[in-house]
This record gives sequence, C-alpha cells and structure tokens, in this order.
Amino acid sequence: MFTRNYIEDIVKQGLANDIFKAEQSYELVKIIGLKINEINEGCLKSYRELFGAIQYAFMTETILSVAKIYDSPSKKYPTRCLRGVLNFLDENANELPEISEPIQLREHLKFMSASITLINSISNNSSYFAKNFSNYINNILNDPDRLDAIQKLKLLRDKSVCHNESINFKIQGPTWASLKNLIEIAKNVVGVLGWAYFETPTAYVIKGEYIFSSDATMVGYELNKLFEDVSKNKA
Repeated sequence: MFTRNYIEDIVKQGLANDIFKAEQSYELVKIIGLKINEINEGCLKSYRELFGAIQYAFMTETILSVAKIYDSPSKKYPTRCLRGVLNFLDENANELPEISEPIQLREHLKFMSASITLINSISNNSSYFAKNFSNYINNILNDPDRLDAIQKLKLLRDKSVCHNESINFKIQGPTWASLKNLIEIAKNVVGVLGWAYFETPTAYVIKGEYIFSSDATMVGYELNKLFEDVSKNKA
C-alpha cells in the first residue's frame, strides 16, 4: 500500500537514521566535554588538538542530524522530515491502513503523557487517529520555545555550518537541552508510527524507552575506555 510504504520510508531511511546519528554524535561531544580538564591540563593534554577537532566534528554532525529531522517540507525537494510525515498523515488520513498494533500504540501514548482525547481516538478509526496525532504533535512543536529552538537550529545550519555567509549579526544556536528535547519528540513520533502503520508492527519504543538509544550511546562507553587506556599508559 502506497501510504504505508511512504511512512515506512520516511521513518527507516530518514527519521530513525537521523535520530541515531544525533544521539551518537551528542554522546561523543558530551564525553569529551566531561573530560575537558584532563584534555587541557592532565594526562591527555598531548591530544588536546585532536580531541578539539573530534568534538567540533561531532558537534557539527549533531546539528546537521537534528536539522534534517526538522527541515521544512517541500514538494520540490521532498525531504524525509518530521513535519513532512505529519502533513502526510493529515492530508492522506482517509487512505491510511488500519492501525497495526492498537494495544502497544495505546501504551506508548500513555508513556508520552498524551491527551486522553488522542489515546481514545485509537478506538475510532485510523483516519481519525492520524489527524488527531498530527495535530497533537504540531501543537507541541508550535510551542514558542520550540519554534525558537528550531529557528535557531536552521539559522546556524544555513548561515554557518553549511554556508559561510558574511553576515552582520552574531548567530546564537539552540541550547543542547533544547536539541535533546527536539530529539525526544522525534523518537516519540517514530515510536507511534512504528506501532500504528508499519506492515509488520515495529517496536522503536518499549515502555517509554527508545530501544536504539543504547546502541547509539555505546560509543560513549568505548570513548571512556579509550581515555582510561591512555591514562594507564601515561601513568
């Protein structure tokens, strides 16, 4: 079915991949930041330039990954973005298949602290739920603080990261906390779509936990292990 295939493509080839890259990159940025004293003054100072370059590279990757999730939908350039899939749900609600896994979907929405109205809409029909869900997430994204974070993210990406524009104002990017919040919203959307509309219901989120986050953050464990090994050899 076209609508189902379209949703699965956006999630598997777009949102889920970008969430993974964003969480993996952020984890590396965070670990290096936590080791900043050792890198600048301690046993790791011989590698200061190296870790500075690595941290900058992964800061850039984090920004680009989250920015791709929150790209603006375009018919000319159909990006696999979150707003795009929400628009698709709303515009094609009458063509969507029946919800694949209503029980798991209901549980996931409860962990999201979704409204009772949205949770109960599962019992009506797929079309009714799709429109309600699209509206629910759009309302969350239209919160002034989130709109500000998304605008700052796109400005930073467009004016500084992807292009080196000569501009007469200082670019202030979003906070790390706001980026993490935007990632959490995307993870919840992917969780809902996996339970609701995949041909084979897919568990991206179980009991409120996005199951691929542990895979993404495994690099943090490995980087910490590298720091420990270097410290031992320096001792």
